[in-house]
Amino acid sequence: MRSATVLKLAATVVLVMVFGCARPTNPWVYAQPPAVSVSVAARPVERGRTVIAVAAFTNPDLPQLDWPDVGAELARAMRRSLYNDTDFEVRIAPEIEQAASNPTFLGKKSKRRPVEVDFVVIGQVTDFHHTAGLPKEASRWGLILRRNEAVVAIEWKVVDVRAGRVVAADHTYGTAKASGRKAIPELYAGLDVSAYLFWNTPLGRASHKAIDKTIERMRDVLPSFVGEQPTITAVLAPRKVSVQGGWKWGLAEGQEYYLVFPGEGDDSPQPVRDVDTGRPLVVQITDVSKGTAEAWLLGKPAPGVDIRGVVLLTQPGPPADGLAGGDS
Repeated sequence: MRSATVLKLAATVVLVMVFGCARPTNPWVYAQPPAVSVSVAARPVERGRTVIAVAAFTNPDLPQLDWPDVGAELARAMRRSLYNDTDFEVRIAPEIEQAASNPTFLGKKSKRRPVEVDFVVIGQVTDFHHTAGLPKEASRWGLILRRNEAVVAIEWKVVDVRAGRVVAADHTYGTAKASGRKAIPELYAGLDVSAYLFWNTPLGRASHKAIDKTIERMRDVLPSFVGEQPTITAVLAPRKVSVQGGWKWGLAEGQEYYLVFPGEGDDSPQPVRDVDTGRPLVVQITDVSKGTAEAWLLGKPAPGVDIRGVVLLTQPGPPADGLAGGDS
């Protein structure tokens, strides 16, 4: 009789686990806060890697540890991770970082800034906790009991420096298993977030994951390395062309570029001329994906001129004067 009761209880637990996981409110995972990727931040950038500055994050509002430099240290750690990233180049730009953190910065479109930076990451470390020190409703379930884990979350925005607008925003987190029920200050006695050994602690491991997730999300929306100049690959119609190069090259719908024959040997690059006006021929991007685009010719080349292989530049001159990647 007792064994039958145990089997019924076990079956009930299994059913709750299986069907509980399928519900919108899954107790085994954290509910996601409102977060959004505003748009793909495709825009011309200098030839080479996208240049990013990471401003010091602000600290949690209700910290469990009396550490004043949590936000600044996590921003430094994020810079270290980005230094080895092939997509982005990191600059230390205190003036721009401070300006971008000010709400009045947004909406102020400018061609020139004190330091040449494409995007600035700003944000706040919102969570830096062990769930054992929080109300049980803030934790999630394990196989049997509620988990005790470290949770670190960063609410961040990416600001387009020249356009003065937010191009991406999200709230990313990382977790790590934590043991024991000691008071949090006692568990971290003798350490702070600047210590090398901090990264071996539960909060350190959770911080590492939160930073990795943040960088991964940034890759989804920001243009990265421009290893080659965008080029015309085919003429699809009398005025319609296909382009090798998409938003990862910094192209976006509505942008206009000059068509330029690349120079060979000692020959300088020369613009393609409009047959009617004699002026440099311009194309406008009409559709763009990650690696390719389509464009519309705002004019027409002379009969017999093959524009396949010509490059897209922001100025009708040599590459040093205007790469597809300068300001348009």
